[in-house]
Amino acid sequence: MGENRREFFRVIFNQAVNGKLSVYGGRFLPIEIYNVSVGGLVFSSALNIPLHESVNCSFHILDSVFLLEGSIVRKSTRGDTVEYGMEFSVNQGTSSELFKQLNYYQIRQRKGLLAE
Repeated sequence: MGENRREFFRVIFNQAVNGKLSVYGGRFLPIEIYNVSVGGLVFSSALNIPLHESVNCSFHILDSVFLLEGSIVRKSTRGDTVEYGMEFSVNQGTSSELFKQLNYYQIRQRKGLLAE
């Protein structure tokens, strides 16, 4: 088994979570989020976003809404959509709240208490 090089644990959703993404400070467009960690997330979109582009992403986890800034660090084409890796640029307070919500989510997910 390969070595886990991630700094933070990652929550993988059973079904993609709906989110919104803003590029170039423009309007928010829909995306599908597949997993989230305190350090970033993976999403897919039909948008063509350049690597290292600054973006804003909005999504819900349980009862909390997050609006996070970050940049595109990975990009791969899958048919007519593109899968992206986004790295967050967040402060300690936001990081702590996201960590807490991801932990609650993962506990509920393992216990089968989520209606996804």
